[in-house]
Amino acid sequence: MDTHIYRVSNRTKLAMGKTVEKVEEKLIKVVPAEFKIDVHHWLILHGRYTYVARKPRCGSCIIENLCEFKDKAEN
Repeated sequence: MDTHIYRVSNRTKLAMGKTVEKVEEKLIKVVPAEFKIDVHHWLILHGRYTYVARKPRCGSCIIENLCEFKDKAEN
């Protein structure tokens, strides 16, 4: 699993887990079938360009209102 997928899934509480295996198991359960083909690309790109590790760009995030991490991030 890509580190972006792992980080985004945990920080947004989409699929939390201490290991990549746990996060993957939970993602498989919560992602609707019609999105399973593309979701990994979306999470990687979101993690790479918006949800960057040290300073997430919350102000430009399209899911900012759903995010559980925004109180810890600097805009």
